[in-house]
Amino acid sequence: MSNSSENYLEKIRVAATPEQSFQAVARQMEKWWTVTTEGAFERVGDRVTVRFLPDYGYWIFEASVMNESNRLEMICVEAHHKVEGQPKEIDQEWLGTNIIWQFETVGDKTEITMTHDGLTPSLNCWGICLDGWNHFFKNSLKAFLDGGEPSPHAAG
Repeated sequence: MSNSSENYLEKIRVAATPEQSFQAVARQMEKWWTVTTEGAFERVGDRVTVRFLPDYGYWIFEASVMNESNRLEMICVEAHHKVEGQPKEIDQEWLGTNIIWQFETVGDKTEITMTHDGLTPSLNCWGICLDGWNHFFKNSLKAFLDGGEPSPHAAG
């Protein structure tokens, strides 16, 4: 996508193993991202739909690289983001972006590096998406993998 150093890029360290961390990202998104997740990544080409109810939109991702316990890449193949008061262009901004997950043992922890290639400050959704990833990746996924209480999106 882009070579920009402005892409969303963050790291967390968790108590779970690289294998457990990979499983959480590839196959348990409903536990830490949004409870209305459909599908799982078992192999390259698999698709997952993440929905934010009641009506904030949905995204469909396709696994493009899967290296068990080391790396997962997923490209956004369909995007529908609805945000009141934002330009209509926000709807498709994630389309074609690539989310790269890397898992590495560091001491007795697993370091997870997440890069959202294409999510940059030039997008209308930057502030909203930055807050979202900071919550779901840095707080909810971390809590889930540390044995705490995650906080996925749940319509209500």
